[in-house]
This record gives sequence, C-alpha cells and structure tokens, in this order.
Amino acid sequence: MTSALADQLSRTMAAIHARGWCDGTGGNFSCVLSRAPLTLLMAPSGVDKGSVAPEGLIQVDALGAVVAGEGRASAETLLHLEIVARTGAGAVLHTHSQAATLLSDWCLGDEMSGSLRLQGLEMLKGLEGIGSHHSRVKLPVLANDQDLARLSAAAGPLLAAAPQGLLIAGHGLYAWGSDLAQARRHLEILEWLLEQRWRRLLLESLGQLKPQGEQIRAVLLDIEGTTCPVPFVSQVLFPYARERLDEVLRTEGNADLAALIDAIDGAMAADGAAAAEQPRRPPSHGERVRFLQSLIDQDRKLPALKELQGLIWDQGYASGALQCRLFEDVAPTLRGWRKNGLLLAVYSSGSVKAQQLLYGHSTDGDLRDLFSRWFDTSTGPKGEASSYSAIARELKLAPAAILFVSDSRNELEAARSAGMATRFSVRPENPAVDSGPFEAITSLAQIEI
Repeated sequence: MTSALADQLSRTMAAIHARGWCDGTGGNFSCVLSRAPLTLLMAPSGVDKGSVAPEGLIQVDALGAVVAGEGRASAETLLHLEIVARTGAGAVLHTHSQAATLLSDWCLGDEMSGSLRLQGLEMLKGLEGIGSHHSRVKLPVLANDQDLARLSAAAGPLLAAAPQGLLIAGHGLYAWGSDLAQARRHLEILEWLLEQRWRRLLLESLGQLKPQGEQIRAVLLDIEGTTCPVPFVSQVLFPYARERLDEVLRTEGNADLAALIDAIDGAMAADGAAAAEQPRRPPSHGERVRFLQSLIDQDRKLPALKELQGLIWDQGYASGALQCRLFEDVAPTLRGWRKNGLLLAVYSSGSVKAQQLLYGHSTDGDLRDLFSRWFDTSTGPKGEASSYSAIARELKLAPAAILFVSDSRNELEAARSAGMATRFSVRPENPAVDSGPFEAITSLAQIEI
C-alpha cells in the first residue's frame, strides 16, 4: 500500500512540475498514510519536486516531525496537517503557479484575509459538490506569514466552506481532496480557473471584455421565504383577512368596495359550481363571503380578492394589529445596496398594495422608500419567462443586469430563461430547500454585487 501510494505521489509531483506549477524547489505535496496515528507521506523540503523518487519521500507525524526517510519536513507541513484535520482530506497539494501567486496578491489588497470569486464557467463542475456552471465559489485568501503555526490557525476556520482550495497571498494555491486523484483533479481545475481569471482581467483592462463585477444594476426580490418568513402570509395575513370578510363586505357607501363586489359577483358567475346553483339571481352576502373564504383556503388568485385583502390589511396595519417581521439581514442589506446605487424592486404574487403595506409596517420601520418599482401578477405569472422580460423592459435594463432572488425554483427557472441572474433563498420554515442548479443563499448579506 505504502509503496503504491509513494509511486503515485512521485508521479503526480513530476506531472505538476512539468506544468510549471512548482519550479525550482517550490511546492509541497502530501498524502495521508494512516489516521491513527496520523502519518503523512511527503516530499522532503528544499528539493526539486519533479525528480523525487518514491524511495526519496519522507513520513511525518501529527506534529510535523520526520519519522521515516531522509531529509527534513517543510515548515508548511503544519498547514497540511491543519487541512487534513479540518476537512478529512486524504491528500494536499501546494503549488506556486504564476496565476495563483498574482491573483492572491491582487485580491487581498491591504486586508489580512479576503476571497477570490470564481463563477460562470463549466470547469467549476470539476470541483466536488458543484453541479452547474451557474454556481459561484469563493476561494479564501490569507496573507502570508512565516509563522506557520499562526498561519495554520488563521486558515482553519475558513476551510469548511472553502471550495477544496485556499490561496496564500504572494505564495500560491493549496488544493485537497479525499484521495490523491481527487486532490489532483481539484488542483488542475482551480489552476485552470485562476489562469482564466487573470487572463480575463487582462482583457478587461485592455477594454476587450466587459468587467463581470459591473453587470448587476438592479435586485428584484420575492417576499415570502426571501425577505420575510413564509408563515407570516399563510398564518397571519390570510387568517386576518378571512375573519373580517363578513364585516368589511357589509360596509355601505364605499364606491371602491362596490366595484370590488361587482368583480366578485362576476367571478362567481364564471365559476362553474356557483353558476349551476344560482344561474340568474345575484349572489347573497353569505354566498360572497363563503366564495371568497374558499378562494383563500385554496390559495386561488383573484384580483378582486387581493384588493379586498389589501383594504383589510391596510386597516390592520394602521391599527397596529399587523406588523411584518423581516429576516434580520434584510433591512441592513437593502440599505447597503441602495446606498451603493442599486435599483431595488419587488415581484410578488400579492398585490402591489399588499407589498407596500408589508414593507411600510415592518419590524425595521418603513422601508418603502428603498424600492423603486413594485410588480405583482398583473405583470404576468411568476412562472413564465415573459413576465421577467416585461419587468426588465419596465426597469429599462438588460435582463442580465438584474438579479432575481426567490425561494421558488420554478420562478428562478423562468427568470433565468429571460436572462436574469438568480439566487435561491433558503430560509427557516421554507417548504423548498433543494436549490437544484441555482446558487443557494441563507441571507441576503451573502450576495456580493
């Protein structure tokens, strides 16, 4: 077993050296020989990694001390051990390529840590757990530190969310996997993505490509399951309106209400069951109430009912009986986006009036001024691409300049078909948690624009 693994590691290092990713004595590479006790098989420090024979490898223990073989262990062995301990990796490969070294310095700036975004490329699917080129990953970047114990401690908390790789500023890439074959695949994928990124940056600087970071100019938001809990609508707003239908429909002398009643009567006449029971006479007050209550119970959409619910909710919000609890990240993120010049809009199955009431009476105060446009299903069904195309025209933006956030994959598929960027919202109590091909977020603050 050890002999076969040593041969595999030796050949892997030679292949990586041949690609120019560990010139001179650069790079360090390890495989797990055993976990109890933890023992790593590694190349010794200070040698040409492209010419290390299997018998020239060393073995080190969990403290980084050499326990077999000739030569000394690299100080960076501590980072290998940290990665293995935190991720369960079976192999760790560290390279000094031009792309990794340049980009790690470029994206770190003056901070001690940062990240490099990689997105929109088919090669992302070579990373474990990535199933779509629509995915976006953030490769952590740490400032270099000659104190490897301190550097390893700083890297530790970042490893769980890292996409099988980590950059050290001005120093290069660490990639890992469950075994040597997977680690090599992850290394090759990440090196390709890094090469692609710096070449894109070069073309952008020459004016040959549009910068990716300048694409999104507007954020279009669903409400339920995205900015507020789903139960607020189904367990608070709907029952509140349902209980007050009888009282509100008895109000006399209200011209707006009279128009709504005419629309309700028309909907009842068009309803097959209602028409069969009462084909000629106008419905009674009780029949109207029962009809509307059945629509609420079945979650059927009727414009007149939406308007009537809006009137009832308006009274409830004004009295203080109703107040919407937004997720805690929503208000700060919306304010930050607005401050940075993004246009914000809402697209919900609830009426525009209901949307404005909700945001006007939230637990974070009146947020209506943060939004420039409001859209409901009068624009079109949320599951059809044409609706999102219409919204883009209304916003006077290309669809690619708009990011749509929703907890519905059907809606996201329609938005993506229209050309919009998308994010799948995963929140507590959401009925759908499988993001499928869409990038998932658990907070609006996770969205980088």
